[in-house]
Amino acid sequence: MMYSRLKPALLIIGIFLFLGCSREPVVARVNGEAITQKDIKVLLKHAGIKEDSKMLQSGGIHNTMQQELLDQLINEKLMLQAAKKEKIRVDKKEVMNAYNNMVKAFLKEADYLQRLKQKGLSKDIVLKSIEKDLIVGKFKDSLSRSVSVSEEELKGYYDNNLRTFAVAEQMRLSIIKATNIEEAKRIKKEIDKGASFEEMADKYPAGHTGPGERETGWITLDTFPADMAKAITKIKTGTAGGPIKGREGYYIIKVMDKKEKKIRSFDEVKENIEHQLTQQKARDAFQSWLQDARKNAKIELPKKG
Repeated sequence: MMYSRLKPALLIIGIFLFLGCSREPVVARVNGEAITQKDIKVLLKHAGIKEDSKMLQSGGIHNTMQQELLDQLINEKLMLQAAKKEKIRVDKKEVMNAYNNMVKAFLKEADYLQRLKQKGLSKDIVLKSIEKDLIVGKFKDSLSRSVSVSEEELKGYYDNNLRTFAVAEQMRLSIIKATNIEEAKRIKKEIDKGASFEEMADKYPAGHTGPGERETGWITLDTFPADMAKAITKIKTGTAGGPIKGREGYYIIKVMDKKEKKIRSFDEVKENIEHQLTQQKARDAFQSWLQDARKNAKIELPKKG
């Protein structure tokens, strides 16, 4: 959860080009609230990057990366401020539940705390990070609550994206593998004379360890090489065709059943479309809010030079 605040992790490094004194300098102010070097150090530790890493040396990070990281931190600050105004809070139980879920990846909490110590972090720091993440998550959820998708929008998306909902033709096949072309022709000839496919499959079990392996279940023809797939399409349901040359020999194939290519109905995909459009509208709502928030905020950056 907290790691969502770190992406992309390497962007964290660039901010150190703004730093250089022993105190905790302010790297930005958002509506009077400071983002400090200490905040950056915590993020670096979460990402597992040491302060003395060669990656932090001046000149190793592009200015665009510095700006992206700073934007990320400013955006978080704006969300936390807005959440406070809306009285969005998280209680201790929520924080501890999230913390305990993280600890589950380890055999015991002591192992997790040892890992934190190796990174230069403490449980208190982690709990504070979790609290921030939960608040930010709730704030984003509050923005998306007003999002809705009409039936007209759902149907419009469906009509304009029919190819997306296409389902390829499917077949259920039974296969006999012959050791050579002559054997394959002999098998097919006996089937044409009236021998059952199942009887011949038992008689010529090449490549199979048991009867159950002869049937494919429902598959699409892109499972096979193009030439083989083309030959299979010419076989009528309930009949056998071949010999058909494959990668590993010759085959006699019976088409047990077919499901024709189709377009899934609107009712089949409506729920998925609604989820997709709702998610997109939620992202758009957040970006719109963020644009306005940054426009109206007082954001102070350190002077260069």
